[in-house]
Amino acid sequence: MLLVLLGGGCQQNTVDSLPEDTLYFPLQTGDYWIYQVTRETYSIINSPVKQVFQIQEKIGNSFTRNGQFVFQIEESIRKTAKANWQLSAIRTVYKTPAEVVCQDNNAPILNLVFPIASTTSWNVNTYNARPDTTLRYQDIGKPFVVGSRTFDRTVSVVGNNDSTLVNQQKYRRVYAPEVGLIYREHTSLAFCQSSTDCIGKGIITSGSRQKWELMSSNHLP
Repeated sequence: MLLVLLGGGCQQNTVDSLPEDTLYFPLQTGDYWIYQVTRETYSIINSPVKQVFQIQEKIGNSFTRNGQFVFQIEESIRKTAKANWQLSAIRTVYKTPAEVVCQDNNAPILNLVFPIASTTSWNVNTYNARPDTTLRYQDIGKPFVVGSRTFDRTVSVVGNNDSTLVNQQKYRRVYAPEVGLIYREHTSLAFCQSSTDCIGKGIITSGSRQKWELMSSNHLP
């Protein structure tokens, strides 16, 4: 009887456990994701410029490189839902039980590292010569709302999230199991330092703020 009860308890824990780590980054030929993108650009000499457009990321061909199965990502842009897609970039990406690596502008970027845990952190530029940039996991297993849709048990990847009198930096990516990236935000702003009248007032002199929100995907019901 005791063994039966213990077995039942173990089975319940398995049901309630978080999804397998690699499911947060699904990857197979034919997959696609369409995002609504909002970009704001700031300049000291011009008024802020706001752009709203759509980006599609689609998995095209796949091939083997040095024994590793690699997928090709075709990124396209359109200004409205009725416009035609215009190919803007082609990248490659591969996934192993330990990591996800994307080739961006001829530089390998370490997007994700497994296992997903609050104690896990990594240098996104481990495989290239760019300056070290540390990412870590946050809000593991928490729901996240994008538009009218709620995603359960998401995980956030965060980087430098600081706001001072001089500048503001924010980096966040949110992933949902069996869907992939559902939201991303990147802010890099510089505040006015030219006189005592503007210091500390949050007057933006340069920089940008960009948000991606998932609209549709073959992984959505």
